[in-house]
Amino acid sequence: MDKIRVLIADDIKETRDIIKRILLNENEFEIAGEASNGDETLKLIPKIKPDVVLMDINMPVLNGLEATEKITSLYPNIIVIIMSVQGESEYLKKAMLYGAKEYIIKPFNYDTLVETIKVTYERYKSILSKITIEEEKRDGKIITFFSSKGGVGKSVLSINSAVEFSKTKKIILIDMDLMFGDISMMVDGANFKTMLDAIDDEQLDSYMSFKQYFFKYNENLDILFAPKKPEAAEYIGKESIEKILNLIKNHYDLIIIDTGINFNDNILYILDNSDYVLFVSNMDIVSLKNTKLGLSVMKSLGYDSKKVKIVINSFTTEFGILIKDVEDVFKEKIFSVIPYDDKTVVNSINNGKPFMDNNKLLKSKIAKAVELLCKSLEV
Repeated sequence: MDKIRVLIADDIKETRDIIKRILLNENEFEIAGEASNGDETLKLIPKIKPDVVLMDINMPVLNGLEATEKITSLYPNIIVIIMSVQGESEYLKKAMLYGAKEYIIKPFNYDTLVETIKVTYERYKSILSKITIEEEKRDGKIITFFSSKGGVGKSVLSINSAVEFSKTKKIILIDMDLMFGDISMMVDGANFKTMLDAIDDEQLDSYMSFKQYFFKYNENLDILFAPKKPEAAEYIGKESIEKILNLIKNHYDLIIIDTGINFNDNILYILDNSDYVLFVSNMDIVSLKNTKLGLSVMKSLGYDSKKVKIVINSFTTEFGILIKDVEDVFKEKIFSVIPYDDKTVVNSINNGKPFMDNNKLLKSKIAKAVELLCKSLEV
């Protein structure tokens, strides 16, 4: 029988020592580690992977309730049992509200501590293991939005497609334009953490520790933002991107990536591992020229038309170029055409709310085109 791995979190060393002595007298327990505050506890969990956290309610840096709330959000398969000298019902209710599964009043005796951990673990372990199994079932396909010229609306399409897909699927959107990523601005999340924070904090060991850096746009859509400063791009290499994709792949139906506009090692790795590459272009002559050059690079990499899909954004006949003319130049069929609608796009960016999340705009031509684009992909 596997032992119950316990992490003891209490700011008083004598209390931790007493608990250790009690639990080590029982064959069912293993001391996974100990911490003196909530922040230490959160940093230890991904490294030692406990089954149960015994959490003191009053601790410095990060108190037990705040730490419990973060643990139950980031690590839903871990059982938290709160310890406190306060036995009033309001404290008990507050502990349960923050996600604790049980509550022990200090000072506790030998039998109370042992029985509480055993009973609580037995009661919840099957439910929590089921959560973990269900999460591991996903095998996310990667859809990458790419362009060989800036300013064509690639990021707008990626965020609005992510919102549309999230209506029926579990999605993560990653802003991999590492120098000039601006998706955080489009969802009013400019002050939130970025992937660079996760790398600097060394939190790429597990999905659960990494998850705290995701901006939760809605129940089905998480977003990982690009660094806030262009110079930060040099600190994020292919190895980190590989870790990120491997960590999240089993937790989402779709991974949508918005890239920069060049063919550096990072982007080539992403393109190689993508199920679909949506190559975005406008109808001006410079965009079309750069798109043709970019398509020739992709053909040299062995990507075929099943993988690379051409998307014409901000389409209007006012430029004197028709879709048929573009298909003749590219010798490729255009996969999707998104109509010109600057008013809708600019308003949505300025308001920090994608137009696919605005019920009043869902019948507009641009929203209908994005909906069709998403439906046309075999995912």
